[in-house]
Amino acid sequence: MEILDLIKKARSHRSFKDISVPMEDLMKIIEGAHFSSAGANKQFLRYFLVNDKEVCSKLFKDVVWASQIEWKPTEDEAPGAYVVILTDNPPKLPINFIYADCGIVLQNMKLIATSLGYGVNFMEPVKKEEIMELLKISKSYMPLFVMPIGVPTDEVVLTEAQNNNMKYSREDLGDHNYKHFVPKLPLDELIIGKI
Repeated sequence: MEILDLIKKARSHRSFKDISVPMEDLMKIIEGAHFSSAGANKQFLRYFLVNDKEVCSKLFKDVVWASQIEWKPTEDEAPGAYVVILTDNPPKLPINFIYADCGIVLQNMKLIATSLGYGVNFMEPVKKEEIMELLKISKSYMPLFVMPIGVPTDEVVLTEAQNNNMKYSREDLGDHNYKHFVPKLPLDELIIGKI
């Protein structure tokens, strides 16, 4: 698969099959973080991998799903694993560098997960204290993002945005299967100049 095709396929998923993700696959996905670029090569990001079914169930309740639409996944549509991305508390680099590193890491892990047949999402951990307590993580770290990983039950369809409307939508196909429509602006609207 060519890299652009993989990028187009590597979308954010919000519903999953009730299948655990083996730790061996999580370790392959985390290699995308391991070999990512990092600001000043400081490598201040850390990772907590979760595939324990009971802990995954609790994490599912501590993240916010699908903020643009009324639909929310049910617990039987929860992912089979999570990666929690953390950094030092307080951060040892300016936060914009930390978030730039997160963007690189998240995309690399998403591409590897997609190549392995998984779907992912990433979201801010709104209930930070609950997540830290659940995972028994030292307060010397702070969570930045949570990445759910699983076998998706939603097919993501890229469409062209109409009238600058980028709000995504879902079509329920029944039996926990969905089509998820993601509008993208035309390329010529993203380019503000060429020389």
